[in-house]
Amino acid sequence: MSDRDKIVVLSFDEVYIAHDVCYDKAIDQVLGPHQTVQVVMVRGLFKSWKQPVFYSYDTPMTASIISLWNSLKITHTNSSFLHPNTGKNIHVFADVPHLLKLIRNNIIDHGFNMVKSDRVSFKCQWSSTSKS
Repeated sequence: MSDRDKIVVLSFDEVYIAHDVCYDKAIDQVLGPHQTVQVVMVRGLFKSWKQPVFYSYDTPMTASIISLWNSLKITHTNSSFLHPNTGKNIHVFADVPHLLKLIRNNIIDHGFNMVKSDRVSFKCQWSSTSKS
């Protein structure tokens, strides 16, 4: 694998899964039922490959990611940190499609206020019956 092919993206994702119960013969254990699995995946940026490096069932990852970003001093004005061995920048960015879904869900759950020209203010809110 070339040096270019080793350039990666580390992604954090929540995946909804079937609520089934299953038996894992390798560890002789019954697993489930679970609603979600949190997966940390390393993916090639220039080469098509991926490898999961961590997973956990039914564990919200938001607080962990925020804590990680805080410890790396990631902010809206500082979106990178130095690799401890090479000293090169590692860039961090949020998952835009996930952010759009969170914004949509927040508007559906809580509505939004819109101010136009500092004169008109109105609140838009959907009833709970219109939520799909």
